[in-house]
Amino acid sequence: MIRRIRGQLVEVGTDYVLLQADHLCYEVLVAPATAEALAEQPIGSDLELHTHYFMQMEKTRTTPLLIGFESPLQREFFDALGQVPRFGPRSALRSMSISMQTYARAIETGDATILRTLPGVGATTARAIIAQLQGKLGRFITEGDSGPLLDEAALSTEAQRDVIEALRQLGISQSDAVHMVLALEESGVDIDDPEEMLKVVFRQ
Repeated sequence: MIRRIRGQLVEVGTDYVLLQADHLCYEVLVAPATAEALAEQPIGSDLELHTHYFMQMEKTRTTPLLIGFESPLQREFFDALGQVPRFGPRSALRSMSISMQTYARAIETGDATILRTLPGVGATTARAIIAQLQGKLGRFITEGDSGPLLDEAALSTEAQRDVIEALRQLGISQSDAVHMVLALEESGVDIDDPEEMLKVVFRQ
């Protein structure tokens, strides 16, 4: 079992990093929020990740996967998401595009609106996550990072969620997309059409 890896950062992708440890170069899958943070780190710098190693079973083969997290607490949160039926490791990892604290708070408060803004999480999956984990994640809120949280609870309309998804497809990060939409709302602009809203977002 590989629980931690330390080495030099070789490459950062949208959902992985390459880490040189001694004479081996490891591909480590990471959450979108982690990849975004590590993109700011210089190539060649030292990096330590807390890992989860497992074998992905497919019809004709078994693929070993190594998933990396910035802290043991983030790894525990990922393990908790693994309790949700039909929410596999890759789907759970891909959904971690916002801070662990914000994610956990959305589950604890039963806020499916926030959950549906996450990659790969639709209405059915959002309900399943809440049903399985609500009331169990308080420690991930209180022990999580204490940095400023995105006010994602303000995303109250379907048009806003559609615009965020469109921005993500254009390569804009989840956090930046949410900030752009909330900034539009705070400016007093009231638009219900996603296409018009997207145009105004880019004019800001």
